[in-house]
Amino acid sequence: MNEQVFKERISRREFLTAGGVSLAGLTLACGGGRAIENVVAPTQAGAPVNPGSGSETLLFNGKVVTVDPSGTTTQAVLVRDGLIHAIGRDKELITQASESARLIDLIGKTVTPGLIDPHVHFRVIGLDYLYFTPLLPPEVKDTQTLLNAIANRVGELAQGEWMQGYYLVLQDNMFPDRYLLDTVSPNNPVFIMHIGGHWGSANSAAINAAGITASTPSPEGGVVEKDANGEPTGLFYNHRAMDLLRRVAPPITFDLVKQAILNTQPLMAACGVTSYQDNNVRGLEHIRAYQELAKEGKLTLRSTLYLTIEWLADMDKVGQLELYQDGFSRIAGYKFLIDGQSPTAFCHQPHSGTRWDMPTWNPEEYKSVVKTLHDTGLQVCTHCIGDAAADLAIDAYEGAMNANPRSDPRHRLEHAVLTTPQATPRLRDLGIIASTNPHFIFVGGDGYENIFGVERMPRLMVTREWLDAGVHVTIGSDAPSVPFHHPAATMSGAISRLTFSQNVIGAEQALTFDEALRAHTIEAAYAAHEETIKGSLEPGKLADLVVWEEDPGSLSIKELANTKQVNMTMVGGEIIHQL
Repeated sequence: MNEQVFKERISRREFLTAGGVSLAGLTLACGGGRAIENVVAPTQAGAPVNPGSGSETLLFNGKVVTVDPSGTTTQAVLVRDGLIHAIGRDKELITQASESARLIDLIGKTVTPGLIDPHVHFRVIGLDYLYFTPLLPPEVKDTQTLLNAIANRVGELAQGEWMQGYYLVLQDNMFPDRYLLDTVSPNNPVFIMHIGGHWGSANSAAINAAGITASTPSPEGGVVEKDANGEPTGLFYNHRAMDLLRRVAPPITFDLVKQAILNTQPLMAACGVTSYQDNNVRGLEHIRAYQELAKEGKLTLRSTLYLTIEWLADMDKVGQLELYQDGFSRIAGYKFLIDGQSPTAFCHQPHSGTRWDMPTWNPEEYKSVVKTLHDTGLQVCTHCIGDAAADLAIDAYEGAMNANPRSDPRHRLEHAVLTTPQATPRLRDLGIIASTNPHFIFVGGDGYENIFGVERMPRLMVTREWLDAGVHVTIGSDAPSVPFHHPAATMSGAISRLTFSQNVIGAEQALTFDEALRAHTIEAAYAAHEETIKGSLEPGKLADLVVWEEDPGSLSIKELANTKQVNMTMVGGEIIHQL
């Protein structure tokens, strides 16, 4: 891309006379026959301006995919005061651009709305390196490389210092227990969580530090695994069980959370993300970190936040929540976890995982709390992997909506890995959002069949069924719960439905590229009540957009999955990333 930096200002008349475009290898000529200087000069990243800044930019000579209701594709976008002023043909928009407008020649590149990640643990991505130790592919690929990485990290620590990390082992799928971890760390407490975030492993030193013994019961909705002799194995399933370890581990400081957010922004901007929905913000301090950064003008991406309600006692936080909102941060609602990952998925029928019949909340208590939160006027999101979990969430939403009808609450199912056929019309009729993650199939698809059985595979994230029925569907990364934070990989997973071993699960449920793009833009905006201000390139909406290095709609599945960076990302009319 060439950003036109003018030594002498070209007029609109001269631009039109030249044909209105600048082609690769050619330059526009201004008055006097002098060539315009072409300089690739990315704007210094900083806090984007809010509407009213007076800045103006014309992006021209490209393919502009608007994702508007008509599916318009055109050539140019005119940005003014942080908003989309106009879209259209090159010759049309140059007549509307002011003399001081910055001109950006797209050289045929594709522009789409900024990508919205509707389910991501944004600050945790940064914490993976600031607080946790990443134990992930390609460096960690099996149990032995996992143990080697833990040993190397423990060797850098002082005696007794905690080592915590996220791990993913794809090749042998082993769940490390306390005895295995003891071989590489007999003295330093070690607690590592599976990248999915819903089970973890601890060594003996960590178990002893937490005071966990054979007499320690499993908390309601969690599992402290024990061996045949009743001794803890070191495996903990669901957040409520893992909290036994996290309560005694070194705390994550407020300043560390702020730094994690700042560190994650350029990483996501490079992937074309302009907005995200942090769907599991645990604690008021983490909420406050986002709000403080917004007030300081340090947020370059737009954040929509959901406060996690993990325990009944967390309801005390609701009354203390500052419902702060500006152009870069807002509170949208609340988040529940009603089951864990596939080993503890709450299902109607047994599966081969750890527990199949255990919701993390008492169902009646959960329904009561959902009603209370529904009455606040905000959204409620529920993490559900199993079909019984999904039905419980739908029942809770329906009960709350019947008790207190209000216009268009847009409560959400997060993940919705397994659902019953009967759930689909209920989602549509109740206006519930299916916020799902089909790229889970790549990381976990081979294991899903082992746990759930081949007969349940046709019910795995039925995106086509939902769309055809009129359900609003959005797709998110769930990063770092899966090792892919870039939306291109998320979209490719929704299109291909390929497993790690290159098997296809549910080809009939695949999305097209256009549907996947909509799910990551306008539908993601809709999922947070934000479709009137973002998610498509239309006049009056926020100037949040992406310029792709290659046309994403023309790429193969493999090429799309490997598209880790875009050419340019713009938020509020300001360039925050450029190659």
